[in-house]
Amino acid sequence: MGAEENPAAEATTVKRSHSAALAGSSLLSAIGTLAATVIIKHVFEGPELAEFLIFWSILFACTSIMTGVQPEVTRAVTSAHHTYVYKARIVPVILLFGAVAAFLVLVTAWWWAPAQVPISPYSAVGAIACGVFFYIVQAFLSGASAGNHHWYFFAAIGSVESMGRLVLMIAAAFVVPSLMGMEIATVAPMMLWVFLVIAVVAGRAAWSARADVEAGQLAKNLGWALISAIASAVLMLGFPAVLNSSQKDISGTEVIALSILILAISITRSPIMIPLVVFQGVAIAAFVKQKHRPLQAFIKPAAAVVGVGAVGAAAAWVIGPWLFSLLYPAKPSEVDVYAQVVTGPVLAALVFAAALLALLTLSGNISLAVGLHRGYMLGWIAAASMTCLVVFIVPLPLVVRAIAALMCGPIVGICVHLWAVNRLNAQANMT
Repeated sequence: MGAEENPAAEATTVKRSHSAALAGSSLLSAIGTLAATVIIKHVFEGPELAEFLIFWSILFACTSIMTGVQPEVTRAVTSAHHTYVYKARIVPVILLFGAVAAFLVLVTAWWWAPAQVPISPYSAVGAIACGVFFYIVQAFLSGASAGNHHWYFFAAIGSVESMGRLVLMIAAAFVVPSLMGMEIATVAPMMLWVFLVIAVVAGRAAWSARADVEAGQLAKNLGWALISAIASAVLMLGFPAVLNSSQKDISGTEVIALSILILAISITRSPIMIPLVVFQGVAIAAFVKQKHRPLQAFIKPAAAVVGVGAVGAAAAWVIGPWLFSLLYPAKPSEVDVYAQVVTGPVLAALVFAAALLALLTLSGNISLAVGLHRGYMLGWIAAASMTCLVVFIVPLPLVVRAIAALMCGPIVGICVHLWAVNRLNAQANMT
């Protein structure tokens, strides 16, 4: 297609009200996630708690993979608006990817479900398959909204999902406090974007968004992004499943320790990662505009992430154990485990590891913004590979091994991303 009306022409900057909406969305998402963990901890214990947390981990690892399309969609739509070149409609390609992803969940379930979700394998697998299909469309809508600079709608998508999940989980806790009930309550909100697309003008604009490339190239770019997202999912939300797989023939106490550690990892990440995910569209749109000076554009947000991580780690060291015990009171069988896992140094280390993961996400965004799809992918693969290597190979106790893996992986990935960007920048300067 040739040039056509640019729907984002009058909204190329993020206003203070937009930032407030995005901040509000991230706050609601954080509250929803925290409240969900509190509900889960009160409804389940022992093997059921461990299984639901593993289900949660696998589900959101899969949806995290689906989120991999969001940065590329944002880049494609933003670039189309800047160049006034509008080519392939994006939604048909997204629906195809979603159908393939759901099919893969179903056909591979025989391999992973009996070990990971043995108590409720059928409901868990069905919920995850539905979740990945609907969530990839939600990720596309978020990416297209960011590319269109429709920040209020972008904020609404995440808020509606988070609050919808919280409401349904509260209802399930009272009506059907079972693994199946909680699994359905967790996945159902991923379908709420349907109502937003029907009811909101910005939703229909996102649905009809076009890329700056033809469908074949778009599919290829999205493929690179999803391969990268598979690696990122290992670090972001699949890590508990990886950690669980590394523990062979563990006792009842070790199962409890694993559950509490997974819970600690989840809640220490939320304060940093949830706002970053919400503002990721803003970051990519800004990086696309500054791709002539990528490393300089990276420095300021990177320094902010490191600073927030350092302050958060210090706070976690001082008040983390008290706050954790307040939100998740130890049951009699968990008292000894809390003394080993829920300590100031452990929580502080987990918070700073989350900051390194956020920094890896930013370095990936800058790689994608300058068109380094393969460099973006290689950085995430390097990070995930290092993380798995430490988890499965290094002979350290569970908690220390988990912390080492969560720190080493992102550091390696960041180095790969920045090396690729610096190499491209050097080549551009030479020409």
